[in-house]
Amino acid sequence: MTLPPQTKWNSKKIGTLLPSATEIVCILGLEKNLVGISHECDFPVSVSGLPNLTSSSVGKHTNSEAIHQSVESLLKNSLSVYDLDLDLLKTLKPDYLITQDLCDVCAVSFGQVTDACNKVLNSNTKIISLRPQNLKDIWEDIRTVAQELDAVSAYEEFKENVDKRIDYISKKVVENNKTKRTVLTIEWYGPVMIGGLWIPEMIEIAGGKYLLATPGEKALTVTRDNLSSINPDVVIVKPCGFKLDQTLQELELLKKNIPFENWKAYQNNNIFVVDGNAYFNRPGPRIMDSLEILSYCLHPNTFPEFLEKYGSSLRQLKSGLKV
Repeated sequence: MTLPPQTKWNSKKIGTLLPSATEIVCILGLEKNLVGISHECDFPVSVSGLPNLTSSSVGKHTNSEAIHQSVESLLKNSLSVYDLDLDLLKTLKPDYLITQDLCDVCAVSFGQVTDACNKVLNSNTKIISLRPQNLKDIWEDIRTVAQELDAVSAYEEFKENVDKRIDYISKKVVENNKTKRTVLTIEWYGPVMIGGLWIPEMIEIAGGKYLLATPGEKALTVTRDNLSSINPDVVIVKPCGFKLDQTLQELELLKKNIPFENWKAYQNNNIFVVDGNAYFNRPGPRIMDSLEILSYCLHPNTFPEFLEKYGSSLRQLKSGLKV
């Protein structure tokens, strides 16, 4: 998709404090206006050389259980999961700072950002806060950023493309798949958490029926008994913040924490592992890509082109939950 060039913003400086915000700015054609990003921003790859405004307080842990315990300890002691570089923020002096007010575990908290701005920035810095809970909110957040940054024409072209892709999926699902397959998405597995917020809605668009999750609600922590009470047709493992290779290294932990042996998804080789760092968990432009990945996992014969497009970012597990 070719976006129209932006001409009015050459002098405006933008800082982003979470990956989805960086992706939004870039899809709107304003990458050159970025002066600082979060330490987790890695897409597009061309932003990798920008200064990092944030860092993580969580140590270098090797598995999801250790990461969860570290985060829980920080929150229990009223400590932040992330640090904001006030000196760098003061030096960069962004005109716009894009943050979020949805999850203190996912990015710098909104309170931290407002406190920092009051300390080191003047009132000329505009804070744009994102709080998406469903697909509509994601598209609305992108539109809000576009309006603030005078990039509405770029947003309109982006949204037109999204609408066409969703319409294509919806029509193909209706034409080729008469039975709704039950779907479980796993957002974390030490402990096991089920994908919430916009994920159930995505499953419905892809022609599936979500299990255990509640639309618009955050990830639900479930027990082994909860998981034993269901029998999903398809399981998608997409741990938040984990790249594909990192998830594949933890398959033994996945085996330990989910009762997969009796699931139809396991018996029919319909358990998929997906890059949860790039897809599903970032409420930005690539949520549309995530919907296409989801559509393939539910209907591989209907959407073979999506495997060709995203094959490097997913794996279909074989017997014994092996790659």
